[in-house]
Amino acid sequence: MTIRRRAAGGTDGERRAAGMIRPFIGALAVILLSLRLALLPAAADKPAAVRSGDGGAFFLEGTSLYLSFAAMDLDGARVLGNADQVFFVPRLKPSLGFGIGFGRRFRSGLWSVSYLVSGHDATLRGRDSSAVSRLVQVNARTFLARSSALRPFLHLGLNFPWLKVRDGVADRDGRLHDARYAGLGVNIGAGALAPVSERMFFSASLLYRYNGYLYAYGPVKGIDVTDLFDDVTGPRHTRFLRAPVIALELSLGYEL
Repeated sequence: MTIRRRAAGGTDGERRAAGMIRPFIGALAVILLSLRLALLPAAADKPAAVRSGDGGAFFLEGTSLYLSFAAMDLDGARVLGNADQVFFVPRLKPSLGFGIGFGRRFRSGLWSVSYLVSGHDATLRGRDSSAVSRLVQVNARTFLARSSALRPFLHLGLNFPWLKVRDGVADRDGRLHDARYAGLGVNIGAGALAPVSERMFFSASLLYRYNGYLYAYGPVKGIDVTDLFDDVTGPRHTRFLRAPVIALELSLGYEL
């Protein structure tokens, strides 16, 4: 099989993800400290107001995020395939993204459903490309302190990710097509929530997501990743594509 490839260029930042968690933690600490200092004057005058929404108010939420895929199975060098199609597994660079969602807030915490999307530069066996990561996230943020205005929380969630990679799969004639991957994931993290106004609140979360891409879609048909072969002619691939992610999410919510 002859594969048409583009000229290589640029670098893939191979070691960047390994040191990414420390800047995330520092950024979150600065955010939480700034919020705490901003809330101190109001707290000195009177106790923090607790809206009736703590009993079950619905809200809308907008989110900005920064995320980094760890180079586990998405290493930019792996090739999976069969006689009909060949998938070039990408290496994704860190990037910014955004999302929208809705949920319901209670005194003990809140739950929400969000749609998140981010665009990434990618490399495929030395060839430059790009990718778009999307996921639907169902999460719960459980307050560790309920009486203060600044409320730290634990963040737990379930994700349904899918990934589109430009020119990431070749057919039997060597023509390149966009590849798509879909799967399932979970996340755990921590953060804090603070009021901005009577109806508006700000939330910051540092998350570790463990995503697994279970299915690959190319020009022929969708296929289970474990039905593909390493390097096309090698042994059958025995597991899903592991894709851990470190993410910082900053959200602004408005209670209805």
